[in-house]
Amino acid sequence: MAHPYHHALSSVKKWGGTVDCYLGVHTWFDQSKEITADFRHRALRHHAEGIFMAVTW
Repeated sequence: MAHPYHHALSSVKKWGGTVDCYLGVHTWFDQSKEITADFRHRALRHHAEGIFMAVTW
């Protein structure tokens, strides 16, 4: 699985800015890896409600 830093680099390529602009939100999304360290962790925050939670966070 990719580290949040690599996800942030991908966001920089797609949307511009710097890694620091995206690292916090990608780290927050991937905190669910502490519960289950496989692809199923994505079911907890990687969806529309998770994005809403991140915006209000």
